[in-house]
Amino acid sequence: MSGKSRGPHGVARSVRRFFWLPRGTPRHPSPVVPTLRISVFCLATGALATWAGWDEGPIVMTLATVWSMLDDVIDGVRHRWPAFAAGLAVAWGVNRLAHASLHAPDASWGEYSVYASTTLAALATFVAVTRLPCRGR
Repeated sequence: MSGKSRGPHGVARSVRRFFWLPRGTPRHPSPVVPTLRISVFCLATGALATWAGWDEGPIVMTLATVWSMLDDVIDGVRHRWPAFAAGLAVAWGVNRLAHASLHAPDASWGEYSVYASTTLAALATFVAVTRLPCRGR
């Protein structure tokens, strides 16, 4: 530790900045190429885990997706909280629909396909919402 205490006002300022960016802060859309890299990483990790018989592969895919979206939210992308909420809502909806249509719910490759589609839908929705124009521009 540096010996300096941030005090209650410093902590409150950090929490406030997490939820509300200061006025005039530039807000850019979420970058597409890093998001594509994350989605390819999620798909490869899930496929490798499924091939190896590791049952927690879909959990890793989901956590990487949420972590990627949350990282962009922290960076301050445009429409960050609505985009995060829309990404999670679409992920939940795709997951429910895919589980309902899955014929063999205990098949590991079936689970992989469910979570792969969930991952791709969530990230695509997040990036699409951050690309919507700002109000008043």
